[in-house]
Amino acid sequence: MAELHAALAPGDLAQTLRRVTDAAVELLPDVDGATITIEHESEGFETAAATGSVEAESARPGDREALAADTAARLDHLQQALTEGPAVDVAEVLTSTDAVPGGDGGTPEPGQAPSVTTSDLSRDDRYPAYGIVAVSSGVRAQVAVVLFETTRSRGVLNLYSQRTGAFDDTAVLTDLFAHHSATALAYAAEYHDRETTDVERRAVGQALGIVMERFRLSEAKAFALMQQTAAQRAVSVRLVAQELVAGAESDGSQL
Repeated sequence: MAELHAALAPGDLAQTLRRVTDAAVELLPDVDGATITIEHESEGFETAAATGSVEAESARPGDREALAADTAARLDHLQQALTEGPAVDVAEVLTSTDAVPGGDGGTPEPGQAPSVTTSDLSRDDRYPAYGIVAVSSGVRAQVAVVLFETTRSRGVLNLYSQRTGAFDDTAVLTDLFAHHSATALAYAAEYHDRETTDVERRAVGQALGIVMERFRLSEAKAFALMQQTAAQRAVSVRLVAQELVAGAESDGSQL
């Protein structure tokens, strides 16, 4: 528990995502690869962090002793392409149970996070196509656990093992790890959102000053002009503001 607490101390969002996958491989029994996948409402699917038990350049074809991080990430994407695998099914479990972790996009309580486990991918009738590729890549068992669910995105922790039945007796430990991971990610995400908002506000404020000075307008009229420009270009006011600030810094921008 002490190692887990230290490993999952939240930092910035990207750092925390990687800490979670690193800690999974280092601390959880029989975990040879770990990823966090995020499905965005408007931006599609991505593997946000991946850790293997060996670096990609050290992995050999058919190597059963180690799993490269890029192999784990490739299996993430394969499941989405085939619409087959624990990482896909866990979303269906979430929908069928109507169990949104935390109720409002917060952290799941221990024992409440939706998960899907396969003990032996070589014999699991649910995943005939995916199972063949996963086993050929050295993966025999897998579990997918939902870390967070919001109206805009879903995050899933995927654990890969080269040992058949690896997760049959570690459900409690895996769930506890997922709970601590979700807590660290929620803290990092909140900080990230707050920091992003502050940056955006500063950019809009700076842009307003530029427009007011350049066109000798009041603050209200300057903002209206930025809104009009954004609407004409079908982009956000924030983007217009950022471009104005960047252009002013290089003395080359025009509204």
